Amino acid sequence: MQIFTTIIVMIVMLGILISTHELGHLAVAKAYNVYCLEYSIGIGPAIFKHKKKGGETTFAIRAIPLGGYVSMYGEGLELPEGQTIPRERSIEGIKWWKRCLVFIAGISVNLLTALLFSFVYTTCFPNYYTCSSFDTGFNANAVVAEGEPTARAYCFWTTGEIDGEIIEYAFDRLYAPEIAYDDNNNQVGFIIDCDTKIINGEGEETYVAVFNLTSVINDNDVFTNTKFYKPKAGYFADAIQKELHLDAKPDIALGAYTPKAGDTIVMSPTFIAASNAEMGPTVKEFLATKDDSKQVTIIVDENGALKSDSASIKVHCHQYWAPFGQRLANGCSQFKSLFTAIGEGLKYLFSGNLENVGSIVAAGGQVMSISNEIGWIQTFFFYGGFLALNLAIFNLLPFPGLDGYQLLVVLVETAFHKKIPEKVKNAISLVGIILLFGFSFFIIFRDIVRLF
Repeated sequence: MQIFTTIIVMIVMLGILISTHELGHLAVAKAYNVYCLEYSIGIGPAIFKHKKKGGETTFAIRAIPLGGYVSMYGEGLELPEGQTIPRERSIEGIKWWKRCLVFIAGISVNLLTALLFSFVYTTCFPNYYTCSSFDTGFNANAVVAEGEPTARAYCFWTTGEIDGEIIEYAFDRLYAPEIAYDDNNNQVGFIIDCDTKIINGEGEETYVAVFNLTSVINDNDVFTNTKFYKPKAGYFADAIQKELHLDAKPDIALGAYTPKAGDTIVMSPTFIAASNAEMGPTVKEFLATKDDSKQVTIIVDENGALKSDSASIKVHCHQYWAPFGQRLANGCSQFKSLFTAIGEGLKYLFSGNLENVGSIVAAGGQVMSISNEIGWIQTFFFYGGFLALNLAIFNLLPFPGLDGYQLLVVLVETAFHKKIPEKVKNAISLVGIILLFGFSFFIIFRDIVRLF
C-alpha cells in the first residue's frame, strides 16, 4: 500500500512541477504572441487531448510522466494542413531577448516553486529539534571573545538517566564537538566521545564513538545508534579543537568495530546545561559545563546488543513552533541547503561518480522513507522543493533537449549574427536527446536492480 501511495505522490509531485515549468514557457510565449500548437504534460502516446473552441493550443496529457513540452511555431513544428501563420508569430520571429525570456521562464517558475515549498515546509509545520549547533565562544586564537566569530559545536536534546541521575531533555544536552564525514564527504554521524575504551580478551583499545540519528521525530537510543571507529592516524588537534575536546577523529574508511559478546565498552559522553528548552546552550552555559563528562559502562550481550545496567540515554525529539520570523529565516536556510545538496549531486555527476547519482526510482525510495518520519503532506513540500530546484538547475545545463541548450543557441546566433543551419541543430538535438534518455534509463534500470 505504501509503495502504491509513493507512486501516486511522485506522479502528482512531478505532474505539478512539470506542468508549471511548461506553463511558464507557454505564458511568456503567448505574452509575445508566439503561436503555440500544443502544451503537453508527459511524453509518448497521448492519453488525453483538449482544445478549447476557437483556441489555437491543444492541451495534452501523455503516457510517460517524465517530461513535457510546449510546441512553438519556428521550432521545426509542422502546422496543420491549410493553416498559415505569419513569421512574426514564430519563436524565431521575435527579438532575441524575448526568446531568452521564453526559454528561461520554465526555470524561473521552478525556482519560485522551490522557494515557495521551502517556506511552506518551514512556516506551516513545527520544527523537530534533535540536534542544534551553537556558539562555543572560542575565536580563531582559541580565546573566548565577545562580538567575534566563534567556533561552533553541536548538542542533542536528551532524556534518560545515568546512575540514578535523571537527564531532562529541557536542560541537559548531549555534546558533540563535530560532525563525522567519510572520504566522500558524506555525513555519517556526530562525534560524541573521542576516548571510548573497548575491553575484551585481547586487551583494551581506544575508539571514537559516533552517534547517528535514525529518526527525526522519534526518540533515538544512544547506545544502539552509536558506532565505534579507530582514531585517524596523523591527526593533531589545534588549540580550538583541544578546547572543544575534539582530541581524535574517526577513521571512517577502516569501518566500524563490531561489538562482540562479552565486550565491555566504557564511554564518557559530555552533557551541556541549558536553561532554555527550545534553544541550544549559551556560551556561558557551554563554558561552565563543557568538562562535565559522565562515565557509562556498557556490556555487550550474547546477541551483540549494547546494554547498561546503570544508564539509559535517548536523544529526544522536541517539537517546537519557532517565532514566525525565525521560521522565515529557516525557509531561507532550507532553500540554501537544497542548493548545496544539488551542487553535491552535480559534482558527483561530472566527476563520473555515478554511485551517488539517483533516478526517479531512488527519489521514490527517499520519499517513502521520509514520509515514514514526517508524514506525506510535509514530505510533499520538503521533497517537492528539492525536485523543483533540481529541475530548474538541471534545465540550465547547455545540453541538447534542455532549456540551457536553447538559450545557448540563441546567444551564439545573436553574438555571431548568423543562424545555425537547421540540419545541424536537429542533428545535435537528436544525438543529445538520445544520450539524455539513454543515460536516464540506465540510471533507472540500475536503481530498479538495486531494489532486488
